[in-house]
Amino acid sequence: MSGTIDQLYLSLRISSINELTPENMPIILDETFAFFDKKRLENVLRFLRDAYSDKQIIILTCTERECNVLNSIGLDYNRIVM
Repeated sequence: MSGTIDQLYLSLRISSINELTPENMPIILDETFAFFDKKRLENVLRFLRDAYSDKQIIILTCTERECNVLNSIGLDYNRIVM
């Protein structure tokens, strides 16, 4: 159930991106996918790539899961470990 609620919350935030400012601001997602299952994570990462290819997307996470999914679906990314 948490994954569904988080998915709804993410869709609401994403839908407001172009309404907030006309500037090309980055999208910052902090532990947004914590309760997503692998299929949801794959789908949302593909969606973000396709819908927002003109924006920088910053994903903050404490797991390797996002990197594993990005690698498995062949999406390019830059990784910074802190």
